[in-house]
Amino acid sequence: MTKEFLKKNAHTLGLVFSSLTIFALVFGLFQMDWAIYWVSAALILCILVLDLVYQAIQFQKKQALEEKINELTETLEEERNTNRLMRQDIEEYFLLWVHQIKTPITASYLLLEDDDFKNKPFLQQEILKIENYVSLALNYLKVQNPANDMDFRYVTVDEIISPLLKKYRVQFIYSKITLHYTKESHKILTEPNLTSLMIEQLLSNALKYTKKGDIWVAFDEKTKQLTIKDNGIGICEEDLPKIFDKGYAGMNGQLETKSSGIGLYLVQLISKRLEQPVHVESELGKGTTFTLQLFDA
Repeated sequence: MTKEFLKKNAHTLGLVFSSLTIFALVFGLFQMDWAIYWVSAALILCILVLDLVYQAIQFQKKQALEEKINELTETLEEERNTNRLMRQDIEEYFLLWVHQIKTPITASYLLLEDDDFKNKPFLQQEILKIENYVSLALNYLKVQNPANDMDFRYVTVDEIISPLLKKYRVQFIYSKITLHYTKESHKILTEPNLTSLMIEQLLSNALKYTKKGDIWVAFDEKTKQLTIKDNGIGICEEDLPKIFDKGYAGMNGQLETKSSGIGLYLVQLISKRLEQPVHVESELGKGTTFTLQLFDA
């Protein structure tokens, strides 16, 4: 700032000192009273200093204002880019969502056309898929908007788990999957709705990729970790680092044509929002274990 200011006022400073030098030569040449010269010089320098101080203050204010404008401009541009990316992200998601939800709706209509209507369990599963897709869409918007308030409170582990197991009981029965779960009354501090959505996606994932096997849901009171384990088809080692990426379905997703890669992406979003880390371990052909870190304080 000092260099810029001095550069801007260099001409004025040069002019003043040149004038004082010329006056000194004149006073010396005509042998005039030097007291008058020094008084005049002191007044000129005093006025110059006052002017420079005033200009320095104005220069500093102008520079601070320019910096603030630049800062606000950068912030505005960042907000625009963020909003643009969020809008693009939401548009991509809902295009995929619309494509997904059409499948269970079509399947439901076909089942209803059956005159004998012996396919009630199939219809229940298709309706459950529709409910899940609608829930995904609504909660996706909620998680994407940081302005939405979250309701953190104490709930028991079973208050979250039991409703989900009841919701999926038809799928457990139809797929001939054995559930291993012991009611857990330990209280945790969390946002129940979003935590429930996380666990539901992990449970749904286990059901999707386990055929006539077992699923274990357990909570460790010491570590405060909830595990959802299955002995299904497992996940390829090369797919593991990418399974939480948006739209990534991996080899399992290619085998399961209805997989979109949105569910686990949403799990990761909620995990970051609630600061509840989620970890996965898996071996192809042997099963998968998801571990969710919860807290009681």
